[in-house]
Amino acid sequence: MKNKNRLFSSILLFLCIPFMFNAPANAASFSDTHPGEKAYTAIEEMKEKEMIAGFPDGTFRQYKPVTRAQSAIFVARMLHISPDASLTTTFKDISPGQAAYPYIAELTNKGVFSASDRFHPDRSLTRAEMAIILVRAFNLQGTIDAPFSDVHDGMKAAPYIHALAATRITTGTGNNRYDPYGTVTRGQMAIFMSNIDKYRYTNANPETQPEPTPGDPAEISYEIDPNFAPNSIEQQIFLLVNQERMEAGVNPLKLANDLSFVARVKSKDMRDQNYFDHQSPVYGSPFNMMNDFGLDYMAAGENIAGGQDSAVAVMNAWMNSTGHRNNILNPDFAEIGIGYVDGGSYGSYFTQMFMTR
Repeated sequence: MKNKNRLFSSILLFLCIPFMFNAPANAASFSDTHPGEKAYTAIEEMKEKEMIAGFPDGTFRQYKPVTRAQSAIFVARMLHISPDASLTTTFKDISPGQAAYPYIAELTNKGVFSASDRFHPDRSLTRAEMAIILVRAFNLQGTIDAPFSDVHDGMKAAPYIHALAATRITTGTGNNRYDPYGTVTRGQMAIFMSNIDKYRYTNANPETQPEPTPGDPAEISYEIDPNFAPNSIEQQIFLLVNQERMEAGVNPLKLANDLSFVARVKSKDMRDQNYFDHQSPVYGSPFNMMNDFGLDYMAAGENIAGGQDSAVAVMNAWMNSTGHRNNILNPDFAEIGIGYVDGGSYGSYFTQMFMTR
């Protein structure tokens, strides 16, 4: 099999070929969401369950911050709260004529929001505030053994953030951080809502959730060697990639050592586990793999190949394949990681991982 060259490509921004990670058959619910984006699946799930809605122009605006008023609507929909016009609040900066008013009133009555003079409905929701709201609304409980490095015991939101992590609604923003003062985007809120929905279903139907098995990517994280450096073949591929991008009039990519480390691990995994696929039996999808190695991204993609005998040969093969070429020339990517290992069934294994953080 060593003389049989193989190629597969996958992208998490625009899907190029129908092998894996295909776009759903139906069109996206919103004109500004695309099948490969990180929040896409959560947005579609929550839209189908009528827990989120977009704007009159057909957009969802996933990268816009969630306001405190919008968060009340999102949470109330998940709790299946019907607006009660008889409820009032003590907040002086919202009025009964505002769309969020009955939801804010109901959630305040339930103790999700604390009663006071002002609600600040148009202020962007912070991640700390979100933790408090979600834990109170859905009665989440639990503590974690290793708190986030930027969450201190003296913080009001600390026990809520710990409960959110203990129930796996969040794993933080990477590098053992939660970013409590960061704002929550509408896309991130859809992801949190989807995680809450799955958590509630699993707890209501525990038989649907098997016990984690050793090596399950959901229960472990991996470290990147800070001293890692690409080898000569990986560096040659990088130069060839940017040469192709320059000829196509596309900005060059940055060779990222951390992403290259993950790409090398993927190539080694394919060789050692004797498979050739985007889906690893150890690490899962390339996107799960990036997450588990602590790489946070807005868009990502992967090309793999096996059996080629040089950097030039594998680049020629990728560039002669529409899906792989689209990944290499995609102007929306900013960084690349390249992993090459020798040996195994195909004689050589190559991985390109693309990312925009």
